[in-house]
Amino acid sequence: MSTAHASESEWYRHGMTSLSQGLTMADTLRRLGSRLELTPLERSAFVRPQSILFELDGKPRRWDMVESHPSVACLLYHRERQAVILVRQFRPAVYVSAMREAEAAGQPKPPMSAGFTYELCAGIVDKPGLDLAQITKEEILEECGYDVPLDRIHRVTSYLSAIGISGSRQTIFAAEIDESMAVKAGGGGLADHGEAIEVLALPVSGIEPFLLDDAMGKSAGLLFSLMWLLDRLEAHGGHLLPAAAKAAA
Repeated sequence: MSTAHASESEWYRHGMTSLSQGLTMADTLRRLGSRLELTPLERSAFVRPQSILFELDGKPRRWDMVESHPSVACLLYHRERQAVILVRQFRPAVYVSAMREAEAAGQPKPPMSAGFTYELCAGIVDKPGLDLAQITKEEILEECGYDVPLDRIHRVTSYLSAIGISGSRQTIFAAEIDESMAVKAGGGGLADHGEAIEVLALPVSGIEPFLLDDAMGKSAGLLFSLMWLLDRLEAHGGHLLPAAAKAAA
């Protein structure tokens, strides 16, 4: 099991820098208590376990699933910084998985820092009928502190996540931003929802080693989006969109 997050010197690799104050990984670790336990799920506003009964070859079959909300995510490319804006936060389920992995290998319990992951700015779609680009705009402001005009937020694609257990759809957007869109004291997520999100800048030069560094927990959408970004930057001379499309936007 990786211990890459055991030392604070390893928290900002591949040229990564923090854009947050008071919401860094160290700050969140100080706020986390020592209590962590697993209990049966009785009721949730976000997921619902179900069993699917169906037939295959004339025989009854069963598949267990967790019904969850669709979501949106956005790749933010900061043109002035020549960097991608990522978020990092503590994911309890990731920590429990790391804990189980260590236990199975006969290793000591990992530090709480093993539960932090690197992700795109993202959020669930829990109100049907809302425009996905508008939801994405709100999530960018809440999590990363940038007020991005709607016409600068472009849909990339969508994919099905956790297909064995959920199959919910995530729609990925991309936006090229600059510091003029930064909102003072913005970002970090919604404190009253228990969010503590660190905003990070990963330089383009650090993307490839970051992608290959499997000691740093990453979401699948982030992996795809970074590879997509590198291809776009090469194709369009350092921009997300070709010149004609940027002029039209």
